[in-house]
Amino acid sequence: MFELNKIHNVDARVLLGAMESGSVDLILTDPPYGLNKAEWDGSFPTHWIEDALRVGKRLLVMTGNSELIRAGAAFGDTYRDLIVLHSRNGMTRSKIAFGNFIPVLAFGTWDWKARPNYIPFNTETSEAIEHASPKPIEAMKRLLHYYAEPGWIIVDPFIGSGTTAIASELLGYQWVGSEIDETTCQRANERIERWRAQGVLDFDQTTIKKANCA
Repeated sequence: MFELNKIHNVDARVLLGAMESGSVDLILTDPPYGLNKAEWDGSFPTHWIEDALRVGKRLLVMTGNSELIRAGAAFGDTYRDLIVLHSRNGMTRSKIAFGNFIPVLAFGTWDWKARPNYIPFNTETSEAIEHASPKPIEAMKRLLHYYAEPGWIIVDPFIGSGTTAIASELLGYQWVGSEIDETTCQRANERIERWRAQGVLDFDQTTIKKANCA
C-alpha cells in the first residue's frame, strides 16, 4: 500500500494495482480529456479503468464535454449519474466552444441519498498553478462535501496539480494520489506543503469539516 496523504510518482495502474479489490471508498479523479492542452492530453485514457473498477467501490470521474460518451461507455453498466459542476464566475473549453460547467460521471455502488447532481461553485483566481488544466479547489470541495462520507479515504490516480489532495485535507479526509510526470508530481507535493505551511488545512482523521460549502 502506498503512503497516505502523499502524491507518488507512478502510473495510475501502479497505484491502483497495489490496492486490494473493493478497498477504496472513493476514487475522485480528473484524467486527460483529449483537448490537446498539453502533450499528455491527446485522448481520454482507458488503461486504468479495469483496476479502478476492481478496487473502487465508488468513482467520480471528470471527463470534459467531448469525452462524455466515450468515457461512459468505457465504464460499462457501472454508470450511475451525471453531476454538473457549474462555475458561476469562470469558463471551461470544449473542442468547439466555451462553457461554464464541468461534467462528472458517477460509477460504482452508491446508496441513494438526498444529494444534488447540480453543484454551483465560484472559481478562485488568486493562486498561480504551473499546470495546463488545474481544477478549482472549491469544485473539488463541493464534490467531497456532497458525495463523500466521514472516514472515507480518497484516491486520485491522475492527481495532477494536487487539487484533490488540498480539497480533501481542507475537509479532513485522508487521501493518496499518483502522477506519472516527475516534475508535475514534485510541483504538486510542494504546492500541498505550501498550503500546509499557511496553516489553512485542518486535517483531522476523525472529524469531517463541512464548512465553507454554501
